[in-house]
Amino acid sequence: MFNPCILCNASCCKDYLISVTSFDIQRIIKKTRRMFEEIATLESLNLLNFDNDTILECYERNLRYDYILALKSHPCIFLEKNKCKIHKFAPLVCKLYPHNFAGKIAKRTRCPCASEFFFKLKGPDSDLEKYKKQVLEYKKIVAKWNKKKGEKEECVNFLLNRTNAKLQSF
Repeated sequence: MFNPCILCNASCCKDYLISVTSFDIQRIIKKTRRMFEEIATLESLNLLNFDNDTILECYERNLRYDYILALKSHPCIFLEKNKCKIHKFAPLVCKLYPHNFAGKIAKRTRCPCASEFFFKLKGPDSDLEKYKKQVLEYKKIVAKWNKKKGEKEECVNFLLNRTNAKLQSF
């Protein structure tokens, strides 16, 4: 099927903070042989109306700070000449964009009209069910982390270790 992204200037990859799961990060680390610090970050969460089940609570001197796991973006570090260098193993949220969990086109896409039209015809990629399962599992890992009340420096290792143990089931 025709790839509607070729009609675009990759504004989604340039403008959005790309939130990911630890499963996405593990896959990218494995394929690129890069370290976590090179590709991702715990981004301070200064948003309202976000999925609370993916917020990472980190403590410092008994004060709580909220973070979200994200690719280094603005623009995405894997964007080159408006093309994704890691499309085959990109974060599933990127591969599904502009579709949401319901398989519908999201309300605020950055897609030009022509691309959006072709995305409607094409429908979401087959990875939608896989992404749903990984997000649900990631939320469980986040819940375990949040119960721990750990410090930010421990968070990434906790996420990656827990994800490694679950990767075989995906």
